[in-house]
Amino acid sequence: MSVRTTQHEPKVEGSWEALASKRWYLIPLAILAVSRLVDAILLAFASGRQVALTATRSDYNVFDPTPAAPGYSGIIANWDGQWYWRLATHGYEVPSTRAPGAGEALWAWAFPPGYPLLVRAVMTLGMPFSWAASIVSLAAGAGAMVLMFRLVNRYGGRFLATFTVTLSCFFISAPLLQIAYSESLALLLLFAVLNLMADRRYGWAMVAVILLSYTRLVTLPLLLVVAAHGYSRWREEGPFWRSHRRDAALLVALGASAVVGAVLWLLTASLFVGLDAGTGRTVDQRRLFQGWFRDAYDNFGLGGLLLLLAFVVLLGLNLLTRKGRVWGPELRAWSVAYPLYLFWFTPLLPAVMRYLLLVPTLAVVLLGTPQRASRLSVGLLAAAVVTLVVGQYWYAGNIIVVFTQSARPGP
Repeated sequence: MSVRTTQHEPKVEGSWEALASKRWYLIPLAILAVSRLVDAILLAFASGRQVALTATRSDYNVFDPTPAAPGYSGIIANWDGQWYWRLATHGYEVPSTRAPGAGEALWAWAFPPGYPLLVRAVMTLGMPFSWAASIVSLAAGAGAMVLMFRLVNRYGGRFLATFTVTLSCFFISAPLLQIAYSESLALLLLFAVLNLMADRRYGWAMVAVILLSYTRLVTLPLLLVVAAHGYSRWREEGPFWRSHRRDAALLVALGASAVVGAVLWLLTASLFVGLDAGTGRTVDQRRLFQGWFRDAYDNFGLGGLLLLLAFVVLLGLNLLTRKGRVWGPELRAWSVAYPLYLFWFTPLLPAVMRYLLLVPTLAVVLLGTPQRASRLSVGLLAAAVVTLVVGQYWYAGNIIVVFTQSARPGP
């Protein structure tokens, strides 16, 4: 991906141009490799807790039954992975509403096609689904970390970029980055959008938004990112739309694509299975919950409510004040818009930890957003990684692994 040199780019130490000759991309790739090895060990160990999965479960779609303690490859396709396995193998089906299994076939349309289509392409090389899915997730995760490092380094320097990538790779739900989930691909496309916007390549950013809309239904918060980018450019250049009409028109179109992307897959599915079936499950999931504070109090008491309030205040102080400028306008706006989107449209369930993988700044903000290497910042990073690995151990064994025959929420 080439970079257009413009006056708006900050002159920070370790900028893209300075790092280009130093193989800077090896830094995020090395961090990712170590984290994936750690998570592979955790997942393999946790797989010993898994019960046998058969089609008799009411809370869990079983496309391919597995025995108890199936090993690492046996849990790669847990939960949503079973749906992706079905889609990668059989594609989307348009059944008669009275046909046996019609409900499952219609339910599969709730999953966008980007990830299963890529996995299916890899499966044509003769690989089983579990390994093909793992390869796609790992490759997409590698690309995502490279682009994440590039964007953070652009505004905040190499140390902050390294800090951010490390905490993202070791985030509590990061084991999902190597199993049959679309998080890696969504993260890759998200940072492609943010990088392209920072490079002022708005046409290509639109393409990435459309691809993201066919991977995860998370494009709506990008409207605020577009607005923040436009405002930042106006502050630096004045009314740029007078001299750069094409850029202004493309920026407006990019904002429109973020809005359209929120329903693009739903409308596509509706063309085949009807509006009710094409939008029913997803629309129900995205009604206004507005219940994080209530859920925090109901589930964890006053302590949980106060902890959530403290998190919101800390996030606001770090991202909405001058201190947040270190992230750049694009990632800064996303780090505010996406959590607000989650607050309004999701309940407080274990799946929130998966959703937060798309906001890599949050863990860094909680640690003070360090920009320079020091004993304190390196010590904080080491302590955070150890803490997160302990959290990953719990997450792998209690959320990813199906350890009971009783109904329970998944990741």
